[in-house]
Amino acid sequence: MKRTDSISGAGKKSEKRKPFIGYYRSWVVLTYLSAVSAIVGMYFALSGNIVLAMICLMISGLCDMLDGPAARRKKRNEREKGYGIQIDALADLVSFGVFPAVIGFALNVIDTIHGGTSLGHVIYITIASLYILAALIRLAYFNVIEIEIQSKKEKRKYYEGMPVTFVSLLIPLAYSICLIINVSLASIYPAMLLIIAVLFITKVKVPKIRGRYLWVFLLAGLPIAVFLIWSIGAWLR
Repeated sequence: MKRTDSISGAGKKSEKRKPFIGYYRSWVVLTYLSAVSAIVGMYFALSGNIVLAMICLMISGLCDMLDGPAARRKKRNEREKGYGIQIDALADLVSFGVFPAVIGFALNVIDTIHGGTSLGHVIYITIASLYILAALIRLAYFNVIEIEIQSKKEKRKYYEGMPVTFVSLLIPLAYSICLIINVSLASIYPAMLLIIAVLFITKVKVPKIRGRYLWVFLLAGLPIAVFLIWSIGAWLR
């Protein structure tokens, strides 16, 4: 039985000549940058710089939204397309699954639950675990459907469940609003993570953002980014 993801001729020789596994061409660089931005953001969060952590979360979201269109402009074989699907999901788990949960720890959310008691620790760890698990389930399910769609040479028209990328706008937006009205994000963060986790795995159809609508989505994040950058300057003064 022939495999559709095999590469032949010059492709096989090219694979053999590579000193490292994986792919490092331009079409996948944005995906790598998304994960790196999240890792840097975790450092900022755990160092107490929540504003920079939020900016890193938005950068991860920007990279994730642009990596698909960038990849589709390049000529890729079936193995490269499959790699793109898998690496995108793994990067998303780091950027929009693990990273937001770490932000919760950095916000000292546990101290707001039952006065920082052992029960508070258990409650937030449970919420963070459920959130990451929901993101993991959603990404795995997305990959299964995406592979089926690509094998049929079809185009995706909608997502099932809220895309994990949306947290790159939702969480910075919530943080910005909390700064403006002088409310602690930590006080609402556990409930927000639970609601988002449910939205990840709820079977509702969400239209795929593409073309001019992608620019609308990007422009919606611009005021948030400007406000966060301004708040850094205000804090330094």
